[in-house]
Amino acid sequence: MKTAVTMTQVVAIRKNSLQALSVKFSDYLQLTKFKLSSLVVITTGLGYLIALRNPLTAVSDHFLLTMFGSFLVVGAANAFNQVLERGTDALMVRTKNRPLPSRRMGLTEALLAGTAMTLLGLTILAWITNWLTTMLAALALTNYVFGYTPLKRRSEFCTLVGAISGAIPPMMGWAAVRNELSLEAWALFALQFLWQLPHFWTIAWLYREDYLLGGFKILPVKGEPNSVTRQTMFYTFATVVVSIYPLLTGKVTPVYALIASLLGAWFVFSALRFHSLKTKESAKKLLIVADSYLPLILLAWLLTKQN
Repeated sequence: MKTAVTMTQVVAIRKNSLQALSVKFSDYLQLTKFKLSSLVVITTGLGYLIALRNPLTAVSDHFLLTMFGSFLVVGAANAFNQVLERGTDALMVRTKNRPLPSRRMGLTEALLAGTAMTLLGLTILAWITNWLTTMLAALALTNYVFGYTPLKRRSEFCTLVGAISGAIPPMMGWAAVRNELSLEAWALFALQFLWQLPHFWTIAWLYREDYLLGGFKILPVKGEPNSVTRQTMFYTFATVVVSIYPLLTGKVTPVYALIASLLGAWFVFSALRFHSLKTKESAKKLLIVADSYLPLILLAWLLTKQN
């Protein structure tokens, strides 16, 4: 009977330990904003593949380590962002359950995690790629943490500053392959820079009451509804215009024109609908379209590329 009890206790201890590890792992994923970081790193990978003259050589240690290093840097930026915004995160419904405001993770632990990811990520990029890629990663992180994050509580222009950091990852992918920033690299930057504005403003529109509680002075909180939806529509259109660039270079097949036209029409129509209705339902639909548009247009650029 004693043995049976002891075995039951062992099983229970193991089960509790696994649950604790699972919760802790989940907290670290939240600290890095795993879903957002993954989307950003996907654009790094697509920038890398577009830069390759032979995409069939993509699956290599160089590619995988570039992606991993980039993810660590992006994750570190998000970790430091949550450290600085732990007080405001506690005020908002959508963020109050994050590791820091919920007190499942201490400030020191979060700072150590962010620092470790920064050092490891930049070291990997410096070792496996080049100094240009590493400097771009450091610039994106610094601007996001020390520029965009504090500016959110001071000016509605914070989104423009933050969009610079968000637009650098595909350039990093390009630089990792070519070690230079050509017009194609800047086109990747412009496409992602402009895309972020309707994407973020749509999210902020959906959670504007939360952002108001947090004291963030972003456009959907400060601006009139008509101004918000009008600017969302304008930057959506600008994003689609920039997507024409690969055609101008003559380095993609005519199939790209068809795909870009269909995706662009889908994106613009959704923005027009949001501008017309100004409802949460239309905002949610625009967000779904925006989340789909960026990876799809970059994938179209890659798949129709001519060497």
